[in-house]
Amino acid sequence: MRTRKLYYEDTDRFECEAAVLDRTEWKGRPAVVLDRAVFYPEGGGQPCDRGTVGGVEVVDVQEREGAILHVLAAPLPDGAGQVTCRVDPDRRRDHMEQHTGQHLLSSRVLKLSGGATVSFHLGQEYSTIDVDLPELSRETADRIEDEIARIIREVHPVVIHECPPENVSDFPLRRPPPPGEEALRIVDLDGLDYSACCGTHLSNTGRIGALRILRTEKYKGMTRIYFVAGERARRDARRTAALAREAARLLGCSEDEAPDRISRTLERIKDLEVRLAAARSERAAAEAEGFLRAAPASGLLVLPVSDRTYDEVLESVKAVVGLSGRPAAAASRTDLRAVVAAPDASFRLGDRLKPLLGETGGKGGGGPAQFQAQFPDGPSLDAFLEAVRKALED
Repeated sequence: MRTRKLYYEDTDRFECEAAVLDRTEWKGRPAVVLDRAVFYPEGGGQPCDRGTVGGVEVVDVQEREGAILHVLAAPLPDGAGQVTCRVDPDRRRDHMEQHTGQHLLSSRVLKLSGGATVSFHLGQEYSTIDVDLPELSRETADRIEDEIARIIREVHPVVIHECPPENVSDFPLRRPPPPGEEALRIVDLDGLDYSACCGTHLSNTGRIGALRILRTEKYKGMTRIYFVAGERARRDARRTAALAREAARLLGCSEDEAPDRISRTLERIKDLEVRLAAARSERAAAEAEGFLRAAPASGLLVLPVSDRTYDEVLESVKAVVGLSGRPAAAASRTDLRAVVAAPDASFRLGDRLKPLLGETGGKGGGGPAQFQAQFPDGPSLDAFLEAVRKALED
């Protein structure tokens, strides 16, 4: 049972009439096989089309041994032998823009940087290709973008070759075709790129409209390139422009001045953070001296600083331990976190305090000389501190 693949005959066709050949199931959902399919099935790195068959939502499309399986949200009405199929045109166009853009991007990366595409993923927000390069500079990425923009403006035709009847060896493919295929579809970007691909594509490069390389990152010894094409590229450009305008408004400057203003602001913040850290350290040292004058002569020192943030509490505990040479603990009720510190590793705090977390509902850990924990509420925090006091006194 084979289905006529209308999505290959005309990728801009979004509707057809079809006869129901079989009713079945796919992963617990009702499904139908039709004599003609305008819906592209999942494959070749491209998601399937969505839409309706006989007015019922199509939730998945799969190909099995030449038959196109339309997976439905609900069964077709009994007796429905002829149905109207309607593809979501925006989803189809988006997939064609991303997939055609990917062919163009992969060909230009190979030409300008020597990196071959190893894999492609078409996502909902952006798409990615993994190329066999250790890295790709932003300068090279911009050159690739410029080259793609030129090819888009020149409007090169995209031609599909069926092999057979044509001979696959006649085409200089960018990468070897998958083994064991009886027939191949060769996507030809007007001689700029030849790739064996079963996806749907635009009729010419001009219809891509635009392609933007968003960013690159190292991935498993290769480089992953994030990109958007077509309508996604236009939306991303608008989003980026809006972010730049808002940043400039918040900084009280023009968009062109924003990077310099941000740089100078970050330098000021860094300087203030250094000064703040020094002031906190001085305060912690001064408070530690005062605390120790009134502290008990032995046992765990518990600091009365629970109204402060965890970072401030940690600074105070370290100061007390440094001056006294005794273990100390404190809790931040603001962050519901506690810290215990000791003057050296002989106290084995990690081994001794870890079991207390299960008893008090906390989560955390640490080494032999410092231990920290997070708690769901104040009573759990208090119970932990009391348990610590007993453990260290014992």
